[in-house]
Amino acid sequence: MGSVEASLQPLKEEVAAGHVVPKFGERAQSVLSTAVQQAGNAGKQIEPVVDAMLQSLFLQQLALLRQQMSTKFLKASRPMEAVSQADQQFVTQAEELKRPGSSWSYDQERYALRAVLESGFRRDAAVLEEHQMSIRSQQSTVEIISRLQSQMENLQMRLQHMRAGQPWFVSSSYRIPGTPLTMIGRFQQGRASVELNLAADRDPVTAEAGFVRGIGPANLGVSANFGF
Repeated sequence: MGSVEASLQPLKEEVAAGHVVPKFGERAQSVLSTAVQQAGNAGKQIEPVVDAMLQSLFLQQLALLRQQMSTKFLKASRPMEAVSQADQQFVTQAEELKRPGSSWSYDQERYALRAVLESGFRRDAAVLEEHQMSIRSQQSTVEIISRLQSQMENLQMRLQHMRAGQPWFVSSSYRIPGTPLTMIGRFQQGRASVELNLAADRDPVTAEAGFVRGIGPANLGVSANFGF
């Protein structure tokens, strides 16, 4: 086992330094074959032990490879294409790490890479959507404020014109034929009123009928004013 440890040491150092060993699968097969041959009759017993040691280095490198791929492709501008390309490159390099004829599998790290990328892209899309919504909200707020300011300015100008101009007044009267009633209508800058006048006879003794009827509408003057 001492010779096996010696042959594994350079590989362990590279992996510990964070490197993915090129052609690791071929080198692993070479280490395993040499160890089995050197073990002679004990080769069958030593083979699974050495294989497990090599597989441990294989799994460590898969984790490094996944991290490298996720860092590289999370910056891509096209998420769907990035996930597909990352998967293809991961499979290609993972195959080189796999010892020929072994049962080693990289499926778990492969699916983990896809999950990391898809989750990252969804998160970025959500952040982008939230940012866009914030921009749209700010634009709407600015438009509303601008519209309100414009309305206030227009109203202020109208008020200034009304104050600067001379006050105006409209009045009209109408005497109802055959009655002592007179209606007077007035309108002045937003205020209207109707006045109803009941005029007394000038000669309450004779009146229009030629005789005195006593106290009544012909003898009294009455005025009623309705404003609105």
